[in-house]
Amino acid sequence: MDNLLDNWLRRLHDPQVAGLVLALFLGTLVLFFFGHALAPYLTALVIAYLLEGILRALQRLHCPRMVGVALVFGLFLLVFTLLLFKLLPTLVVELARISDEIPRFTPTFKQLSHRLSDSAAGFLNPEQVENMLQYLMDNSQEWFARSVTFLLQGVPGLISVTLYLFLVPFLVFFFMKDKALLLAAFSRYLPKDRSLLDRVLHEVNVGVGGYIHGKFWEMLLLGVSSYIAFAIIDFRYAFVVGLLTGLSVLIPFLGLAVVTIPVVLLGVFQWGVTWDAARPFIIYGILQLIDGNMVAPLILGETVKVHPTTIMLAVLLFGSLWGVVGVFFAVPLVVLVKSVLEALIPPRAPVLGLGMI
Repeated sequence: MDNLLDNWLRRLHDPQVAGLVLALFLGTLVLFFFGHALAPYLTALVIAYLLEGILRALQRLHCPRMVGVALVFGLFLLVFTLLLFKLLPTLVVELARISDEIPRFTPTFKQLSHRLSDSAAGFLNPEQVENMLQYLMDNSQEWFARSVTFLLQGVPGLISVTLYLFLVPFLVFFFMKDKALLLAAFSRYLPKDRSLLDRVLHEVNVGVGGYIHGKFWEMLLLGVSSYIAFAIIDFRYAFVVGLLTGLSVLIPFLGLAVVTIPVVLLGVFQWGVTWDAARPFIIYGILQLIDGNMVAPLILGETVKVHPTTIMLAVLLFGSLWGVVGVFFAVPLVVLVKSVLEALIPPRAPVLGLGMI
């Protein structure tokens, strides 16, 4: 313990290490006290960072940067408008329809209750099985309302929404257009000897940047393919379930398990206790297997070298701090913390498998 403390103190005598620690401390304080006020800037930064990949691809094709900025920003506005005026109203309508239809599913649940009671005879008390399903039915509408409320807790009020609608696109445009000027202005306040900071930023860009880009394309691919597959079998809730399936990749491990519940229940709601009701679940399982074993490794590669238990800890920790937003950004944040710690503390030989963290 004394050796570790002495090593830390020696490292802090390095001006670059001390400056990095101070910058992290100040950045944490700013986010803690002014995070909500800075949310439009942070949102625009993430979007501009995602769009920069497309812009660089256009520049490799010898497209002038300003022409590329105009094309990419126009594409962003098109997608933004589509989300705002087409997909969002469709989502609201489907959620309202599901909420209204929940009380009508009592006969379906009673049928399921009788079947499970008959099949569980000899293993479980049939009366207990029926009481459990009846309890689920009686409380399903309240749970659904609470779930929607929890998801919407991070949605700002009307004034903030208006601010986002105008401010975020404005910031995205100028972050892309004046990227070189902004970076040059920011670098003037950095010390000349910043090799440690450059190394940390490079590792963060490789790890966090690769993760964000990879998850974006994985989410888009899985969400669209899920919607198409569910629509082919005439699943009435294809849009909602496809959206949830795409978003599930943003919540490691837990997302897959949580989305399974609405897939199964909505299938039973539509087709009753029949083999047809199992089709959405089968499709969901196949898509998740393809995503987990082929798509995700191909897209993400080795960008996130973090042990699954550490990822789960990050999801629980940041989720408790910032709700849904913290859950979505848990993995990028833990990769950022890991990169900084590896820069501050020189890696040693792993002890008892701790090197996997």
